[in-house]
Amino acid sequence: MDVIEQLKYNFKNGDVSIRLIFICVTIFIVDAIFGLFDVHINSYFSLGSGWESFIRQPWGIFTYSFFHGNWIHLILNMLMLYVMGKFFLRYFRNHDLLTFYIFGAIFGGIFFVFLSPLIDAPAVLVGASAAVYSVFFALVSYVPKMRLQLAIVNINLPLDYLAYGLLGFDLIMILVGNNVGGHISHLGGAAFGFLYMKQFEKGNDFLGNFLMKLIPSKNSQKTRRTERAKPPKDDYEFNAQKVAKQKKVDAILDKISRSGYDTLTKEEKDFLFKSGKNG
Repeated sequence: MDVIEQLKYNFKNGDVSIRLIFICVTIFIVDAIFGLFDVHINSYFSLGSGWESFIRQPWGIFTYSFFHGNWIHLILNMLMLYVMGKFFLRYFRNHDLLTFYIFGAIFGGIFFVFLSPLIDAPAVLVGASAAVYSVFFALVSYVPKMRLQLAIVNINLPLDYLAYGLLGFDLIMILVGNNVGGHISHLGGAAFGFLYMKQFEKGNDFLGNFLMKLIPSKNSQKTRRTERAKPPKDDYEFNAQKVAKQKKVDAILDKISRSGYDTLTKEEKDFLFKSGKNG
């Protein structure tokens, strides 16, 4: 009973990446149990290549991302989601991660549906890889030179170098015909994450706003109420705050030039991101 209570606590209090991991693992276990009785529920939620398959099972464009073919497939995707989720949430909100995850999965599915038949690679798609790629490549777009510590092999490399390696590997796998559909979906998730982040940085989060309307959170409602309650500033107050804000930004940028981005505190990183997003 203690184990169950601990799992409930971790799910309730974990960030969105932890909750997504819980959901994917739970679905995998349920699918495996049904499989013992020769009932394969993943076939009702997977995504088939080609327009006709999509018409027969349109919900698969999203639900495929919560099912996995085997334990290795699940563990690799969940490990990458956990690591990239932690990095992503250094800069952004839980809701932002969910936006990139959900729409990254959808765009990965779109790439799979339309491109797989063109290279004669009919298949069925399952797995969270495209969604995780979206989160990862959003980070690559935002902080390409952030260095990723890989203690296992004792190396230290920028995110964009790892991104080039992953894309190169996906292209090679497509050319040699190994899991072509899966690697095509990776490209879709990566393209969405990288390109949408360019809009996101400018404050154009139309997909996130749409998602927020579907699943509004208490925090987002509280934020909107607080913003409406703020009185307008006069010119003197506005200009004084603008000067003070710029001085703080300059001090943070000077710290980055002297010591590197990773030496910033979480508050400094949050302030720098909000300053850039609000112009």
